[in-house]
Amino acid sequence: MKKCVVPFLVAMIIFTSCRVERPYYETPIGKKKQDYYNKIQYGAKVHPKRKF
Repeated sequence: MKKCVVPFLVAMIIFTSCRVERPYYETPIGKKKQDYYNKIQYGAKVHPKRKF
């Protein structure tokens, strides 16, 4: 049993440490926030509604 569990745990640790996190601005919430702040900054709408 230990012979099967130990390699599995080692493989899981390696795979989780090699995972690349996406930047916040590429997530759906980050895209909505970026759109909202761009509208405020560049004056597309005077008071846009928040969608996040």
